[in-house]
Amino acid sequence: MKRFLFGKRFFCYNLHHLEVLMERKILHDYICSLGGSEELWERISGCEGVYKELEYWCTNGNLLGEYNPQGISISDCIAWQVDHFKAYMDREENNRWHRERLFLQSLETLLDISDGKEDVLRKITGENGESGTDREDV
Repeated sequence: MKRFLFGKRFFCYNLHHLEVLMERKILHDYICSLGGSEELWERISGCEGVYKELEYWCTNGNLLGEYNPQGISISDCIAWQVDHFKAYMDREENNRWHRERLFLQSLETLLDISDGKEDVLRKITGENGESGTDREDV
């Protein structure tokens, strides 16, 4: 604990606690700047694995890939997003030009899988070349 004088009063604070609060605020603002809702932020901050993926992405600009609910990683979600929306990739406003939004959508997909949404898991594990992708090994 550190103490500092503010006016005529001393306040005690834990520097680590303040750093965590500031980091959470920065990550919250980042999610919102990409069009993420407060509900999505609550889901992300409530899931330690997904929160770590977001934190790593913001710190390093790369994927961590440690959180794997049902054997699906953030990399799998991004690959599925790219394959699934390939028909729209040539449009200027699409996520091809916005890797952060693609990452955000992939976080949401990872959260859906983590929450046990069977329809999302079935889609991400069941789609192959017949569903509009050119990957037959999925």
